[in-house]
Amino acid sequence: MPEEPHQEGIASGRVAFAFRPWVRRSCRKAMLWGVGVVALLGGVAWIFKTPGSAPLGRAFGVLLFYGVLFWLTLLKIWWTAGKPAVVVGINFLSYQPLHTFQRRRIPYARVLSCAPRKETESLRIVHEKKPGQGREFFLNLAVVDGRHAFLDLLGERLEAAGLQPVPEEPNSWNRPGWNESGFEG
Repeated sequence: MPEEPHQEGIASGRVAFAFRPWVRRSCRKAMLWGVGVVALLGGVAWIFKTPGSAPLGRAFGVLLFYGVLFWLTLLKIWWTAGKPAVVVGINFLSYQPLHTFQRRRIPYARVLSCAPRKETESLRIVHEKKPGQGREFFLNLAVVDGRHAFLDLLGERLEAAGLQPVPEEPNSWNRPGWNESGFEG
């Protein structure tokens, strides 16, 4: 079943939120510019090449290798940005880091606190790594399409899992009894 934004919400309780369109667009532009710059530098190296200039040939080979590596990295990010950025399930939140192939999952039962990170567009989620020990995670909300709807739905699911809203702090929830002393950054 494809995980397109909001398509599987009613049937399975999962709601997917895509990456914002500018993420893929930026990667595509960088890939084109990267190929152009490597080609330009290669052309300049070729023009000024003198017979028997092995170091220049090696330098061009290294430049070409790093250019291809750069391009493949951007292609991977572009491909990943075609998948949902986050999926809000009934019992879990899963997210897709742009630098990995696999989606990662945080069960709501392990979430200790969740709140916007001050002065950024990130959501700070502290989840239980070991009993009584929190691990901090930051979700970049700037890349999530429909982030306000995402935060509303996430809040509903966190409250259903036992977290309580923090008074006078929008989009903030804490598990009763949790304090920041058992925290690992």
